Amino acid sequence: MERGFKLSHGGRKRLIGRWNALLTSLEINPGEHFYMLDDLLTRHTEPQRYYHNLAHLDTLLGLLPAKPHLEFAVWFHDAVYDPTRPDNEAQSALLAEQSLLRLGVEPQLIEAVVAIILATQNHQTHDPDTALFLDADLSILGADRKTYQAYARAIRQEYAWVPQTLFLERRAAVLQKFLARARIYQTQAFARLEQPARENLRQELKQIASAQLLGKNPALPE
Repeated sequence: MERGFKLSHGGRKRLIGRWNALLTSLEINPGEHFYMLDDLLTRHTEPQRYYHNLAHLDTLLGLLPAKPHLEFAVWFHDAVYDPTRPDNEAQSALLAEQSLLRLGVEPQLIEAVVAIILATQNHQTHDPDTALFLDADLSILGADRKTYQAYARAIRQEYAWVPQTLFLERRAAVLQKFLARARIYQTQAFARLEQPARENLRQELKQIASAQLLGKNPALPE
């Protein structure tokens, strides 16, 4: 099996720089809170992460404006990621709240970060900045075909513990839910990905339907 999405060359150094710059912008000494960065880096290199890893953080930070609530949301939204549990978003939001309290950031900022993370449960919101975050988080759906297929394989690997038949059923339900929306992307900044995303989702659904008939798994390489 392929290991999944990889952090680009110099990516780890870039991520550390972004974290340090974020804290410095809030007049927080990064050196006094290195343990928090170290914990986040460790979490995002856990062995079950084939897509929701450091490369995902790097991608999101590159897509979003450098606003503290968006950046903290990037770092914490998948900080707790156990595919066998249904409460990852809630636990990640709680970790973010506790961590930001230790950093001493303003309550309003903490509330904004927590709200963004909780919104990733259903990927819908009426808040403009949260919508931008959610669209960036879903940008992989509108990626080129090869990248999207790699993403689909990575998700299957993250859920390798789920029996094939059940995984295909649940995956199809998720894809159909996105396709049923009037719009997958809520902001103009990501509107260009709408049609590519729908095509990718439809193609994966076709592969799933074929696999269900043949008893094969389309999300893993032959």
